[in-house]
Amino acid sequence: MANCEKSPSPKEQQVRLMIWTTPRTTSTALTKCLSFVKDSKVFFEPYLTAYFMGPDKSVSPNERGDSYPALKEEFVGWFDASQCTYKWVKEQLEGTHDGKKFILCKDMAYTVSDRFAFLPENYQHLVLIRNPLKVFPSWKILFRQIRRVSMDEYELDKLPPGLFPEGRGYKEINDLIEYLKETRNQEVIIIDADDLLQDPKGILSALFKVIGMPFEERLLSWEAGDAITREWVVAKHCLEVNQVGHMYNTAFDSTCFTKPRPLPDRRSLSPDILRCVDASIPYYNKMHARRLTAEK
Repeated sequence: MANCEKSPSPKEQQVRLMIWTTPRTTSTALTKCLSFVKDSKVFFEPYLTAYFMGPDKSVSPNERGDSYPALKEEFVGWFDASQCTYKWVKEQLEGTHDGKKFILCKDMAYTVSDRFAFLPENYQHLVLIRNPLKVFPSWKILFRQIRRVSMDEYELDKLPPGLFPEGRGYKEINDLIEYLKETRNQEVIIIDADDLLQDPKGILSALFKVIGMPFEERLLSWEAGDAITREWVVAKHCLEVNQVGHMYNTAFDSTCFTKPRPLPDRRSLSPDILRCVDASIPYYNKMHARRLTAEK
């Protein structure tokens, strides 16, 4: 587990990066890719764990569902959700992490709404966005897989707010960006997932330049399977849920970024998804206009 002493001085040249996103943005594939940076340490969704499972949880057991099979294998960095308070997460992220040059954490922005006091110090922040027309259909399928109900049994935007954020995830990202700018004077890096999929070399090169690390082309492809993910600091419960929902499997099995698919036809989408899309598009467009692009 993480060393919880004070963070190292800037002289030690340790790069620390938070990735904030919504579900279904290829963020786990990006996390896997960046896990192959030499001397890296990866935290995977600890705030999401605190939000859903820890002592500070915002979701009741009846809402989230708890009947998931126990893991049969052990992972190096896993932890039990019972210790995962927001304060504990902040302390883990701010640890010294001796011997590591790159500290990465991927999480959901909506899990820190109204809890900005628990954001870690000395991190750069990246927001990964994707067109809502792609996000919400996939998000609804994810709920179907995890909760084992049909798509017709519920409306996405009428789920309890603990399960589905009131701002549909995009407002929460926008609020986080504004907080970091106004309170910490930090400019957030914004990447569109489809830009990353279309030109991974260009986008990753631009990202590494911004965060102050040398880019290596070997990061454009990686080994299939979950071997590298077994070194992540991740809640045991997240992996147990994945055995049912399979939400990480595509990313775990990936070997590279694949070209993006075209946007779906609005006429093919259900009314609840369209309501979510229409409420989120203004936030998405605002962030998309400020996104990081590949250098020409």
